[in-house]
Amino acid sequence: MQRFMMAFASYTLCCILAYLSYLAGIMEWRGLIGLLLICSFNNIVFYVAFRTGLNLRASDPSLTTIQMCAAVVALTYGMYFANESRPVLLLVYVIILMFGIFRLVLSGFLFVSLFMIASYGLNLFLLYRFRFQDVNFKMEFLHMLLFALMLVALSVIGSYISILRKKLHKAMCVNLELSIRDELTGAYNRRHIMELLENERERVSRGGATFSIVMLDIDHFKDVNDTLGHFAGDVVLRETSAVICKNLRGADFYGRFGGEEFLIVMTQTNIEGAIVCAERIRKAVEQKRFHIAGKSFGVTISLGLTDYRENENIPKIIARADKALYRAKAAGRNRMEYDSGTYQNSGFFGSGASDLRL
Repeated sequence: MQRFMMAFASYTLCCILAYLSYLAGIMEWRGLIGLLLICSFNNIVFYVAFRTGLNLRASDPSLTTIQMCAAVVALTYGMYFANESRPVLLLVYVIILMFGIFRLVLSGFLFVSLFMIASYGLNLFLLYRFRFQDVNFKMEFLHMLLFALMLVALSVIGSYISILRKKLHKAMCVNLELSIRDELTGAYNRRHIMELLENERERVSRGGATFSIVMLDIDHFKDVNDTLGHFAGDVVLRETSAVICKNLRGADFYGRFGGEEFLIVMTQTNIEGAIVCAERIRKAVEQKRFHIAGKSFGVTISLGLTDYRENENIPKIIARADKALYRAKAAGRNRMEYDSGTYQNSGFFGSGASDLRL
């Protein structure tokens, strides 16, 4: 729609210029009326296509090439009646071609350029056929030759700018991804997971739904670092994160909360559903084996669960999940504890296996 509005503004400007040309006696009234009708038709058709979603069937939902060709048709009609101001209107072709910077590559630019040249050639043929006495064809053919060379040059420049724009957009996306991800684990970083959690709280506050959170901590993680080195600790963090990701639904999200702690947010999930998911993650981590420097070992995790209470803020939710996590640690680790508004200090026990299993 933004690009359509840009095109609409260009149409409006051309119609104003055509009207001023008519007042100055340069453009014929037939050219002015026809141009207004064609521009209005183009705008209505594209507006309906964008609003109804018909454009989504195309490989380019912006319909860039089609919009450019439609504008060329309107301009070509206006130029037929422009008389001696015809060469000035060639500059409008440049504006149309620059519209393709938003989407087209070199082949697309060349296609539109050929369409422009063909349209201009058709214009000259019709002028030669019906208005021969009003046109200096030597100058017109010279204009056409220069116009063709200009279009080729602009196509190359436009495609180069389009490529730079796409590279810039890709770089910005990469930078955005880096700004919200933890570099080691690939999980969301603490700042972004807190933003997502606040958004989820606001969403359920309006709709009356609920969600649950899980605080997850790798048991005796310091022993992994002290016994096997920090490289082994990095591997444990990275692969534990992968296990968490694999066992979550697409609507759930998680992030590294700090050190060896992860925060999991389960959307549209009450405490019973969170228990099922958390236990699945606990078992998957317990069964996971890490192979580093010829040694095979495993780790366990402790989890604290809670669900959202109406009108509760984020620090209170996390504090309750944190307390549940500490109870799981104190009760022997490799287990989960949950605390919700309707449950009172209940627990769900894990296997009780040792935390670092060399």
